[in-house]
Amino acid sequence: MTDILNFLHYKNEKLENELSKLLERANSPAGRVDALLENKALQLEDHKLFLAFLAYLAQQKLDAKTLFQDVLRLPKHHFEAKYEMKWTQVIKLSVTFLTILRTNDINSYKQFID
Repeated sequence: MTDILNFLHYKNEKLENELSKLLERANSPAGRVDALLENKALQLEDHKLFLAFLAYLAQQKLDAKTLFQDVLRLPKHHFEAKYEMKWTQVIKLSVTFLTILRTNDINSYKQFID
């Protein structure tokens, strides 16, 4: 059991590091986002967590699209100050959002990341 938990922790850390590197530069090319999403296989728990987060945003009267755009564009400290949320957690949810969007509506995905 400990090995599984260590693996999941390592996998999350690796994804977080990839996201941080990708978003360090202000105008990251869309191809790098695509490459990152290719490596992210959505799991059932990703969908459940994402839906719960959307419900939370609706309850707080926050626009999900704006939030996900801001997490990709604002510096970490600005995002956390504006939304009072942990950047790393929201960036992981944005990967789920972008993966779902790219799979279901490629035109909206392209508009979103441009």
